Amino acid sequence: MNDFIDVSETFELGRTVNMGETVLDVQHMQVSFRTEQGTVRAVDDVSFDLRRGEVLSIVGESGSGKSVSAMTLMGLTRSSNAAIGGTATLADGTELISAGDDQLRRIRGARISMIFQDPMSALTPVYRVGAQIAEQILAHEKVSRAAARARAVDLLKRVGIPRAEERARAFPHQFSGGMRQRVMIAMALSCSPEILIADEPTTALDVTIQAQILGEIETLRKETGVAVLLITHDLGVVAQVANRVIVMYAGQVVEEADLRPLFKDPMHPYTWGLLGSVPRVDRDPPERLPTISGSPPSLLNPPAGCHFNTRCPHRIPICDTKPELRIADPAGGHPDRCHLDLSVKRTARLVDGAIGLPSTAGKVHS
Repeated sequence: MNDFIDVSETFELGRTVNMGETVLDVQHMQVSFRTEQGTVRAVDDVSFDLRRGEVLSIVGESGSGKSVSAMTLMGLTRSSNAAIGGTATLADGTELISAGDDQLRRIRGARISMIFQDPMSALTPVYRVGAQIAEQILAHEKVSRAAARARAVDLLKRVGIPRAEERARAFPHQFSGGMRQRVMIAMALSCSPEILIADEPTTALDVTIQAQILGEIETLRKETGVAVLLITHDLGVVAQVANRVIVMYAGQVVEEADLRPLFKDPMHPYTWGLLGSVPRVDRDPPERLPTISGSPPSLLNPPAGCHFNTRCPHRIPICDTKPELRIADPAGGHPDRCHLDLSVKRTARLVDGAIGLPSTAGKVHS
């Protein structure tokens, strides 16, 4: 597989860590929303586990079901027009999908916390940031208001906010985007959760601030052993901090692997397209960046069979039947959802000597 190692060397791949027990086991999760146009199947039979001390990244385009999956674990997709199925079980046997609203309120913030994509809309604009962190502590623990405020200041110091005691009395609009994201991290960690969900935590931040935020998450993971579920579309972020990766497309898991095998030996054409669309620092820049042809399908009426077949240049007739998530390499590969034979995959994924997709999609090969 030496032909493929150069793909992973584009990034500084995250280090392997010794993971502990499973803290979350998700099985056959399904989320659908009824709309005026029909039923949108946003999450379609998704299963994964999350282990103590690891960073599991879910990657995919917008609309692939990443955020809906995470928000469902927090109970934030419940509504009269939503249908949710499957199970999501914590280490002590607590089941999240069927848990009552009161039980979920006790779990949210205490055992599972979330860093939202846009901290400006997640933070309350008319309350001081220190008071907002203290409020979460008071909601879950029997401590005095003074003790909660003191802990809020300590948390702000911990995530690298200077003059934390003074800044705790500031309002969200008085912080920069990177500092607001640090406030969100401090709030998420205020009750020492078992699981930290980070939903696009570096979106709209410049690269230096991105690196700082990712460094904070990695440091806190090492110090506390928290399990991190990282949602992103940025493969550079994935390569830097993840231990395992789930690739989602059109509501389904299409590939799952440890970090290095995913970059060195990717099995699904959609993953090839994602890797191929990343600019290479070791080559002259192309006149036009590679892209995946077409657009993601409507989840109101997804394609029959493989959901990627309308965009895939390697489509064959059997792609009109639904592929199972399976391991193509009997010698010890990882699961993916593609009908192509292993030998075909390892040849077809090379485009001009690198992993990617050719520009033409939709042609059916015999």
